[in-house]
Amino acid sequence: MLDKNGVEIKTGAIVEISGAYFKNDNGLYFVTHSPGDPSWCGSDHCLKKISRKGKISTAKHNLCFWPIAVFVSDTSKRAAAGRWNKEHAEIEVKTVQDMSEVAAFFQAEADGLNEQIRRLVWNFGEDHPEAVQLRKTQAHYEAVARAVME
Repeated sequence: MLDKNGVEIKTGAIVEISGAYFKNDNGLYFVTHSPGDPSWCGSDHCLKKISRKGKISTAKHNLCFWPIAVFVSDTSKRAAAGRWNKEHAEIEVKTVQDMSEVAAFFQAEADGLNEQIRRLVWNFGEDHPEAVQLRKTQAHYEAVARAVME
């Protein structure tokens, strides 16, 4: 998927959403998952809020998706927000001062898979499909962590 300037949006990228129906959807994010990632079966991008200085948000509502997903119980408001977002919301790839927290996020995701991989190998062997898939996912997270710091 491309941003408003034709730049590819990929995992680890910093993006800014503007023009969204709900103000809390506007802001700066980093992409945690993209279509085609080994750990993601969605057709959208998963985003996590980040500050201009590179600090990852710990707020309660710090996630978003692109295209923006609307989660409200009022069907008319949900329809209006969906129409508005399709027409007016934009996403643009940006940069932040310090990418160390983003790199640490992806490295922690990779490191968190070590125990699962180890147990799968013990129980089912090196070539078990789930162990192979988890190794691909781990390698993906490690590659994103390295790419983010370049």
